[in-house]
Amino acid sequence: MSASDSRPSPGLLARALKKVGELTSPETRSGKVFSKAEQGLTQVAARLAESPTFLRVSGGLMRRGFTLQIRRTSLMEKTLHSLRVPTATEVDSLRDQLRRMGDQVEALGSQLEHVVELLERQEQPPAASRSVSSTLSPSGAEPEPEPVPAPRRRRSGSAR
Repeated sequence: MSASDSRPSPGLLARALKKVGELTSPETRSGKVFSKAEQGLTQVAARLAESPTFLRVSGGLMRRGFTLQIRRTSLMEKTLHSLRVPTATEVDSLRDQLRRMGDQVEALGSQLEHVVELLERQEQPPAASRSVSSTLSPSGAEPEPEPVPAPRRRRSGSAR
């Protein structure tokens, strides 16, 4: 096998790009024609972009296109409403509302956890009264109240 046999033949894209390069090269006749055509079209486009008439016409066409799109969307939404199917706008609105509600529930959960922690701290007797009550208990003065179990707390974090 020779070195040229081990190299794969160029693919279709590579051959096409090579041909385009040859056709647009400034040294070839087709490349010179291409350059002149490109310069001419660039000048025409520049003049059109500055022309008030062209801008007015193209603006009117764009306005009509946007108006047509608005009418088409409105007609589609009316059709979906008559079929009792939610529209894309309604689904997006509901998605936003649901996300906001989820954020509020998460915030409320955090606040409730904080309140439970504060309540647990209030239920615990101070260290000084614990030592006094432990000395009174064995003598039979007052029995100690049974501890109230703390409510189970949910771990914070989102389940998304």
